[in-house]
Amino acid sequence: MIAPDSLFVVLQQLEQSSWCVVRRRLENGRPTFASRVARARPYEAACRAAMDAAKAESLRIGIQAIGAEMRPFDLRNDMREPRP
Repeated sequence: MIAPDSLFVVLQQLEQSSWCVVRRRLENGRPTFASRVARARPYEAACRAAMDAAKAESLRIGIQAIGAEMRPFDLRNDMREPRP
């Protein structure tokens, strides 16, 4: 069984304006893929899907742009698509 603290939702950038939503879990201190929540879509729709999934499952949300490390999702600053 997966501990709730080790599972989280990630808003992940696939291409310039294409994002997906996945679940990841921590294994040996490293995030690993657990399952897919939503296929590629524009940022606003992916953001909404991530927030809905996290709320329904009481999970934390992370965000990962291409070439960047995953970080916690910030409601104040991450509601708009990050610009390169």
